[in-house]
Amino acid sequence: MDKRLRTEFRFAFSRKSKIQNLKCGGIVAIVVTFVMCGVMAQAQQPGTEARIGVVGAPEEPRFSEVVGGLKKGMGEIGYAPQSVQILEVKVARRDASRVKSIVEGLVRQRVQLLFLIGSRLIKPAREASAELPIVFITPGDPVSAGLVSSLARPGGNMTAMTFEYPELSGKRLELLKEIAPRVRRVLSLYDPRDPSPRQGLAAAREAAPGLGVTLVERETRNKDDIKRGLGGLGEVDALLAIPGGLPTGHYQDIIHAAHSKKIATMFHARSGSTREALASYGASDAETARQAARLVHKILEGARAGDLPVERPTKLELIINLKTAKQIGLTIPPNVLARADRVIK
Repeated sequence: MDKRLRTEFRFAFSRKSKIQNLKCGGIVAIVVTFVMCGVMAQAQQPGTEARIGVVGAPEEPRFSEVVGGLKKGMGEIGYAPQSVQILEVKVARRDASRVKSIVEGLVRQRVQLLFLIGSRLIKPAREASAELPIVFITPGDPVSAGLVSSLARPGGNMTAMTFEYPELSGKRLELLKEIAPRVRRVLSLYDPRDPSPRQGLAAAREAAPGLGVTLVERETRNKDDIKRGLGGLGEVDALLAIPGGLPTGHYQDIIHAAHSKKIATMFHARSGSTREALASYGASDAETARQAARLVHKILEGARAGDLPVERPTKLELIINLKTAKQIGLTIPPNVLARADRVIK
């Protein structure tokens, strides 16, 4: 073989070796990438199973909306639908004495966590078990209500997601006045047994004089109280809902009664039971439960509930229902419509 052929052969062999090395290197890189992705995916996978006891009043569609929001949030985190077992327990407000035994039953069923709809359930739940982690949703300030030590470190075996700031009741009264400028007297039904509506009412009471509004307050401890309270609709121009407590389960009846008198209505959120209200401002129960899934996940992954800060909703919406406005004969000022996040036509 002459010198020229030997040189060409060596060049061809060298080039072939480099191509093979590149191919091998590429294959190794692909394999490493797949392995790393698998490790990362495994690290990001939540626990294989979540067994959660959800306890709340038998108020529909609210209860189902909360459960649906929680399931949606767990799914967004990465839990497969079949891996989330939710044991739903509905207990009437008048049956608060049953909560302790209900929670004890859930403990025997080996739930990993309690999800409570409302603050009234906390005391009997903790009496049943001081160790079982609790996440609760509430419309009030859990610190002022004495439910947690602080927002940053709730303490004990629980944390919370609020769907309300008490001061928002004052803001809603202000918005109600902007939506219906001629409003002078506003009816508010509230449950005095629950700290959350007491806080909301206090905020509305404080805001009323500056708006030139008289707040007509009616306590509601039972269905008859609600009926008597609605009897005062002929003496007012509008109705402001104070979230929490007994009225929550009667929103549809309250709205229908108010609209039959051509009365403007303002609620804390648009949901299945408030969709016919004139307006709402706040975060929905379903959205609050969806966000609360983050707290649930952290606890299931090993975090102490009492070390997780209480969270507040990240999104508040002003929703105005023009169909209802037409029904009650009200024209919404254009500047208010322009500020609305959603307008129902």
